[in-house]
Amino acid sequence: MLRKVMWSGLYAGVGAVSTLAARRLASKVWRVATGEDPPTKK
Repeated sequence: MLRKVMWSGLYAGVGAVSTLAARRLASKVWRVATGEDPPTKK
């Protein structure tokens, strides 16, 4: 049981970090490609 909880926490943490890194990279690529800030949700 404890191992499942630990695995879920690790998996969620890696997923969150990956998402943030991908978003940051996509923003940089967008700025280089277009010279503008990336679109944001309002």
